[in-house]
Amino acid sequence: MQEIKMYNDTPATDKRMLDVAVGPHFRLGTGLASIYQRWVIALLPAMAASLYYFGPAALRVFSLCVGFSVIIDLVAEKLAPSRDLTSNWSSVSLALLLAFMLPVNAPWWLILIGCFFMVVVGKKFFGGVGAYPAQPAVLAVAVLQLSWPARMDYTGALKDLDWPVTMIEPLRLLKSLGASAESHYNWLDLLIGRQVAGTAEGMVLFLLVGGLFLLMLREIQWQAPAGFFIGVFATAGIFHLYAPTQFASPLFYLLSGGTVFMGLFLLTDHTNSPVNKLPLFLYGLLAGILLIFIRGYSKHVDGMVFAVLLAGLAAPLLDMIKPKVKGAENV
Repeated sequence: MQEIKMYNDTPATDKRMLDVAVGPHFRLGTGLASIYQRWVIALLPAMAASLYYFGPAALRVFSLCVGFSVIIDLVAEKLAPSRDLTSNWSSVSLALLLAFMLPVNAPWWLILIGCFFMVVVGKKFFGGVGAYPAQPAVLAVAVLQLSWPARMDYTGALKDLDWPVTMIEPLRLLKSLGASAESHYNWLDLLIGRQVAGTAEGMVLFLLVGGLFLLMLREIQWQAPAGFFIGVFATAGIFHLYAPTQFASPLFYLLSGGTVFMGLFLLTDHTNSPVNKLPLFLYGLLAGILLIFIRGYSKHVDGMVFAVLLAGLAAPLLDMIKPKVKGAENV
């Protein structure tokens, strides 16, 4: 048998042995900081629109969220050092997501509590980026909505705004008037964010621009948003056909509240969403179905955060659906 020369000059006589010498592999230098910086860039169009509509009130919410989150992250890192460094920009990105879902008149103490739950309980407690079981910003908003529902009232926050539009949340009016609530809103107003919602979660057109930016850079996968929007349209369409006087058209559900924000920025969180393509699509589909059920049959006006949390519980199970390995049929 012919002798085989290994990379370390050790002779071998078994032809089945493989040379495992280190090769000139290419290394991609993309870090967490650059990823989250792109997310921040993607949020800028909606932030700019919010600043245009609400002025200093929106700037105050954005600034307090980012400031509180970074400071809390720094303190937590000093007290309990971990791999989740403050310099990875995750706290900035999460802070902006939280700010988008807060009312423009949120008091400083409510923002502080939300940032604490988001950074310490939602992120740091579980090991940071890549380890937390629930989207931290969504978890924080859920806690705030259940603990201080009056303070999280978007309609009350914008009651003094001089806007020539219906000054009540579209989904709230839908619960009161049924499908006839659609006639009180202009589709263009809903599209460009002239509606009662969170600080920036209702800036539909500008969120679409940011989401397209992330899709083009492949920072997020298209399967989850596609499954989500299909789930929203299909479920809302079925409900509308079943009870046309109670449920609005699918387009109304899509443009109202934080639907687009949820599909493009909350469900696509790298830590909570599944990995493979089919699980990603099913994850989005499930979230879309849950969102319409919550909006239609619960006391919650929007229910976005609860749909995200429930769908996230199913993500590990969905990831058990693995792609078939090709070429191993005879192994």
